[in-house]
Amino acid sequence: MSEHRKSREREPAHVHGRFQPFHREHLEYAAWAASNADELVIGITNADPGHIRPEATDETRNDPKHNPFRYHERYRMIRNAVEASEIGCPVQIMPFPINRPELWEHYAPADVVHYVNVLEAWHRVKVQRLREHGRSVVTKGGTRTVSGTDIRNRMASGGVWERDVPDEVVEVIDAIDGVPRVQKLFSE
Repeated sequence: MSEHRKSREREPAHVHGRFQPFHREHLEYAAWAASNADELVIGITNADPGHIRPEATDETRNDPKHNPFRYHERYRMIRNAVEASEIGCPVQIMPFPINRPELWEHYAPADVVHYVNVLEAWHRVKVQRLREHGRSVVTKGGTRTVSGTDIRNRMASGGVWERDVPDEVVEVIDAIDGVPRVQKLFSE
């Protein structure tokens, strides 16, 4: 380890998720990691359909109806929400192919600390996978009060979903006609 790295008080942090869509708890997750970092990298998983793989602990993660928003749309959601937030460090947003460890070095520097909020079995698998590939991981347990699945279900049924996402995300979803897209995917 270089002397420069030893003298730094804070490390670059990495969070990742599908962010389908990016909701208030995702923003809290990013803020948690950023509070310990001098830079935050937000990795968007399932960014490229070619990188999506079935996962035994999250059997719906590769289903198109659970991935209605494209990478560039989620990028806009995250960028706009983060810019309006009080996250106090520089933020980068990029793809992160969680299902393709051989590609990680191209998307997340090896020296980042991966922060994972462990809420379900799939999150435990991700922590294990990151550690097996030599990545530094910080975890915390918590409770979930909102999920992307719940939000997509409410979008599909015409329910109220807007209260669970930052206003900036609502604006992006409205601009891309995201709700009709979700409704179409759920009706197929």
